[in-house]
Amino acid sequence: MDVLTSRQMAEADRRTIEELGIPGRTLMETAGRRIAESLIALGREPVLLLCGRGGNGGDGLVALRMLAANHMIARAIVLAPRARLTRNTRATCRAAERFPCGVRIVPDEAAWEEMLETRGFRIRRWERPAVVVDAMLGTGARGPLRGLYERVVMDLNRWLAGSPTLRVAVDVPTGLSSDTGAVPSLCFRADRTIALAAPKICHAVHPAREACGVVEVAEIGIPEHFLESGPAGVGFIRSHIGMRRDLAPRSAGAHKGDLGRLVIVAGSKEMPGAAALAAQGALGAGVGLLTVAGPTAALAGLPPEAMRLPLPDNASAWAASLLEKVTDLRADALVVGPGLGAAPETASAVRELVRRTSAPLVLDADGLNAFARRAGELAERRDLALTPHAGEAARLLGRAAARVAAERLEFVRGLVEQTANAVLLKGPGTLVNAPGEKVMVNPTGGPELASGGTGDILAGVAGAFLARGLKPFEALATGAFLHGRAGELARERYGEDGVSASDVARFLGRAIRWMHEEGAA
Repeated sequence: MDVLTSRQMAEADRRTIEELGIPGRTLMETAGRRIAESLIALGREPVLLLCGRGGNGGDGLVALRMLAANHMIARAIVLAPRARLTRNTRATCRAAERFPCGVRIVPDEAAWEEMLETRGFRIRRWERPAVVVDAMLGTGARGPLRGLYERVVMDLNRWLAGSPTLRVAVDVPTGLSSDTGAVPSLCFRADRTIALAAPKICHAVHPAREACGVVEVAEIGIPEHFLESGPAGVGFIRSHIGMRRDLAPRSAGAHKGDLGRLVIVAGSKEMPGAAALAAQGALGAGVGLLTVAGPTAALAGLPPEAMRLPLPDNASAWAASLLEKVTDLRADALVVGPGLGAAPETASAVRELVRRTSAPLVLDADGLNAFARRAGELAERRDLALTPHAGEAARLLGRAAARVAAERLEFVRGLVEQTANAVLLKGPGTLVNAPGEKVMVNPTGGPELASGGTGDILAGVAGAFLARGLKPFEALATGAFLHGRAGELARERYGEDGVSASDVARFLGRAIRWMHEEGAA
C-alpha cells in the first residue's frame, strides 16, 4: 500500500466522485461507518467526538449517528458556526441531531469557554469520557493551529495527560501536517489513528508517526489504483515477490562462489567489535565468502568463517596498507566504515579507496564521516549504498543533527539528490531512497534495535546482499526489512530489553526463511 500526500488523497477523492459517479456524501457515510466500527470494537464508552467544519468533522458526525444506532453513549461538539459547515457536513449534522446522542455547536473560543464554565462538556454524569475522538481537521490542514482549534487542542492535551482516556484521531491528528514527518509544538497526540482510504506521510514517517499512535487503515470505497503515489512518492517495504525472487532459496548445486565474495573494512584498536558484528551480519545474510580487513586488534573476535586481512595498527601505515591490499582483492562488494575511527589519515584512505575500487560498496559509520561536508564527491560513483544515522547524515550535509531527525523525509531525499546514490537513513521507521525511486519506509523492527552494534549488523547484511547481486537500492531495502524482522524474532525470544546486536544476527536466517514461507504482502 502506498503512502499518499494530501494532494494525492484529494485527487483520489475527486476521481472517485467524478469518474465513478460516487457522491462525496456517500464517501462520507462510508468513512463514518468505518470509524464507528473501530470505536465499537474498542468497547469503551462514553465517547466524545470533537468535529470540525469540513469533511473530517462530517465523518465524525456520521460516526456519532452510527454509535447512537448501536446504543452507545456518545456526544459530539461541533467546533464551528453552523453557517460555516460545508454542505455535506451540515447535512450530517442535521441528521445526527435527530438521534438521541447530543450535538452541541461551539462556534468560537467564547462559546468554548462558556461551555467549560457550565461543565457542558460532560456526557451525562460522566466527568471524563472513555474515548475522545479528534475529527477536527483533515488532510488539507496547513500551518500551526490558531484560534479555537489551538485552544481546544491545548485544553485536551492538558485534561488528558496521564488519564486512561483513549485518544483516537480521524485520518490525521489535528495540528500535524499529513505531508511531513515533522511534529509541531502543538498537536493532538493520539493513541490510535484511523487513516481513511490510505496511510498519509505523517502516519509512516517519524517522528510524526509517534504522535499518531497505532494506525489502522479504513477502506472507504476508493479504488486501489486511485491510491498509488507514483515513483516520486512514498511506500512501505514489504517482503514482496521481487524480494523473494532476488533472494531465492539456494539450488541443490550451489557453492560458496555463487553467493558472493564480500570484503569488510572495519574496526580499530578502540572499536574492535565493529568488525566482528559487521561480519556476523554478512554471514547471517548468507554471503558465500567473507574477508575482513582491519587492524590486528580488530580481527581477534571475528567469527571463524571469516578470512582475515591484517593491517597495521598505526593509522598512517594502516592507510597505505589498506590501499595496497584491499584494492588487489577480488570482491563482488565491499563494506567500508564500521568502527574505523576518525583519524585524518583514515578518512583520507577511505576517500581514496572509494575512488579506486570498482565493486559496489556499502559506506557506513566512519566511512561516511570521511565525506563530512563533501557529500557531492560521492556522486562520482553510482553503485554506492549509504547507511547514515541522523548524526552522520547531518555531518555529510553540514546541517544540525536535530533538524535531520525532525525532518527525516526531506533529508533522505536531499542526501540522495546530492550523492546520486542509494541512501538508508537509520532510525525509527528507517527510510530508503535512491534516484528515480520512491522513498520506502521500513515497517519491521522496533525499540529492541536501539542497542550498540545493530547498525554494524545492518551494514554487513546490506554488503552481503550487494555481493549476492542485488542493486544498492534493493540491497538496502531488503536488508532493512530483514534486519528489522530478525530484531522482532529476537524480541519474541528474549524480550525487548534482552536483545543484543549479536542476537539480531543470529535470527537473520530465520527472518529470510520467514520471508520465503510467509511473504507478508
